[in-house]
Amino acid sequence: MTLLQATSKQTQEVLEQLSSRRRQRMRKHVQLLFLGLEQEEVDPIVKLLRASRLSPRGQRVQTEQEFLDALSERSWDLILCTIDRYEFTVKQAVHHLKRANKDIPVIQIVPQADSQQLLQGMRAHIQAVVPLEEVELLTLHIRRELDNLETRRQLRFTEANLSDADQRSLELMQNASSAYAYCSTRSILLANKRFTSLFGYDNPNELVGLELHDCITQEEFERLEQLNEGVLDAHNTESIQLDFKRKDGSHFKARLDVQPARYEGIACLQLKVSRSQTSEEETLNSKLDLISGLYKKSHTEKELDRVIQRALDGGADCSLLYVSLDQYAAIMHECGTEGCDQIVRDIGAILTKHVNNAHLRGRIGDDAFAVVYYDPSPDKALLLAEKLCTAIAGNLSEAGGKTMQTSASIGIASISDNAPKRAELLKRALSAAEDVRARRAEGNGVSLYMAEEEMPDQESEILAMLRRAIEKQSFKLLYQPIVSLKQDAQSCYYEVLLRLIDDGREVSPGEFMDVLSRNKMSLMVDRWVIKESLRQLQKEYKSGQRSHLFINLTGRTLKDVSTISWFANLLRKSGLPAENIIFQISELDAYTYLRHAKSFTESLRELHCRICIKHYGASPDSALVQSSIQPELVKLDGQQVQGLEQSNNEEDKLFYQKLSQLHAEQRITIAPLVEGTQVMSKLWRAGVNYIQGNYLQPPKEAMEYDFFDS
Repeated sequence: MTLLQATSKQTQEVLEQLSSRRRQRMRKHVQLLFLGLEQEEVDPIVKLLRASRLSPRGQRVQTEQEFLDALSERSWDLILCTIDRYEFTVKQAVHHLKRANKDIPVIQIVPQADSQQLLQGMRAHIQAVVPLEEVELLTLHIRRELDNLETRRQLRFTEANLSDADQRSLELMQNASSAYAYCSTRSILLANKRFTSLFGYDNPNELVGLELHDCITQEEFERLEQLNEGVLDAHNTESIQLDFKRKDGSHFKARLDVQPARYEGIACLQLKVSRSQTSEEETLNSKLDLISGLYKKSHTEKELDRVIQRALDGGADCSLLYVSLDQYAAIMHECGTEGCDQIVRDIGAILTKHVNNAHLRGRIGDDAFAVVYYDPSPDKALLLAEKLCTAIAGNLSEAGGKTMQTSASIGIASISDNAPKRAELLKRALSAAEDVRARRAEGNGVSLYMAEEEMPDQESEILAMLRRAIEKQSFKLLYQPIVSLKQDAQSCYYEVLLRLIDDGREVSPGEFMDVLSRNKMSLMVDRWVIKESLRQLQKEYKSGQRSHLFINLTGRTLKDVSTISWFANLLRKSGLPAENIIFQISELDAYTYLRHAKSFTESLRELHCRICIKHYGASPDSALVQSSIQPELVKLDGQQVQGLEQSNNEEDKLFYQKLSQLHAEQRITIAPLVEGTQVMSKLWRAGVNYIQGNYLQPPKEAMEYDFFDS
């Protein structure tokens, strides 16, 4: 049932009600993104919005790439979606919004009122779930979310403008030829160079926290306190002639102007001390850091402020890469300043070589660099960061007769129309870089910042269930055959499937695998599966069966460097031939942790194991995964296989082309989720090598499929 069919009569009634109401303020160009809705479903929604005095501008998307392209084109006001119909789901869309730090409300339209769907929508961070027949309710929800969004945007713009004004005021104060300081009613918070020299101090930091009575005589202090209170209470500007005291105790007379100000978001006072004599103009420093050849911290921060301001207008999304050198303190201890300076020079050269001049490159600390990557895609930023990691880790620096090598942990923070202030943005990127070192002490990796969310109750329950299962070893393995479509094949292949037993109930992977893959317990579970699989394979070999096992790995295991040595020792003790063990990795995991996956699979090949990439086509760049990992086997996406039953000739041609390309690259192909005979002929014509599914045999606790009589 379409939205048009379900609501035609009620839509007309609502349109009549809306048209009879007094004219409301017109909202121009409301940008709507329709996810998974057909055109005949979009039209009545557009009519409703126009009747309620909104001016909608919409675009329909169905695939993941269309959705990502739309996000990068402009700033959207609202996403309207329906129940999942296509391969790209609402949950994936919400994940991309979170990943790109986008503030776009999502409203889901469902066929009928259902408390379970409402609950699932709320857990998926969808702002509203509305039944098809509740047309007026849909209109109210849309108006509410648009009003809330406008309020949030106005707040962000106001905060950004206020921060920008404070920053400009601070910069003017610090670079002024007159003596300026920010202070509370009793102590100094910040002073510029002229104020510092006027009072006989060498460094502005010496004045921070200094009591005001240390800068004036005791007789004048009471007058100053009364003046300050009057300025704070009335928010006006006052002037007074005072007798000031220098650091060495000498005095001088000058005029003091006091007015309200803000420093780091806190109300304070701005002091200006004026004498008859003029101060010399300070020369401007070069924008470039002399050692690295990159922009200085001050210039980088100014440019970053401008980037954030532009992003708030929408359509200017980009990413901040925070490059933090690993083991910098150890290098400083061993090689001194000369060695560290040489490494900084080399890092500057690497960033200049690998980052196009169109992007901003700066040094923001002794051991930290920043790159503002002007592209809306977080995935491209990740690829650039991986490239920089590889280049930095491969660099050897020479200083004082010593050879030095370091690596970098790179954190990435998205800059969008929901971007925070510069300090918070840098904090996010640094947090992501530190997360790399939290996972691996030596660093040398990439991490994309994603805001933490409170764990749903259901997820907490699943984690508790997993902990119980690990403590009690209440897992079991099932085996599903993978059968050749060619008559001459003589090998027995099985995929190892994990099941969890909780309170006597067998729990399917769909209930716990998503949560497990995001938790560090996945490493322990993967090791248990590997160990138990090898134990069962030993039993098969003793009985004369020469089976091959497909063993699944999670993304966290790919990043664990100790797993390879652990498995090598286990394999050696088992006495099993390594070529009979095929490790299966999700294409999306391989793409997300590409550098780790490449290193991990290369190590497995040294042990003579084989690699299978499953869910072919699930990542944004399958070709990149294939060329980097070079798997011997490729398992197609199950939904794509099942879709062949209803596909047309054009879709079949595209499917055959994909298979032809894989076979040209010498990949062995496997089609999973084969549930009937209708799809078999298409798979055979496409040249698929192996098939798997309940049509052949559902998963069982024993490896007992009769391969050669099938």
